[in-house]
Amino acid sequence: MVLQSKKIKRLKGNKKLITLFNASTVFKSDFLILRLIKNDKIQHLEVAVTVSKKLFKRAVDRNKIKRLLREAIKRNENYIYFSGHCLFLYKGLKLPDLPLLTKEVYSLISKV
Repeated sequence: MVLQSKKIKRLKGNKKLITLFNASTVFKSDFLILRLIKNDKIQHLEVAVTVSKKLFKRAVDRNKIKRLLREAIKRNENYIYFSGHCLFLYKGLKLPDLPLLTKEVYSLISKV
């Protein structure tokens, strides 16, 4: 599994995603949107990553961005001090590189 460390797990379940879109706190940066529901009852953070099909028509591009975004989240794992459910949405118009995504993820995490 990609995001299966002690702190970060993969977000699964349609009900959790629906509640994330309806009742979450939103943090924005230049290329990313973070939707977060804090929950101190669980000991880890469940993360989902999405890329718009409207902006990137080719599945190859969407999958590459998702892989890079997951890697950026793993690199910033030491700075995550909260638990709950979160969703990262990529809203850029061109393919990013890993250092840029790592910096954007860090800026969003530091806002929380």
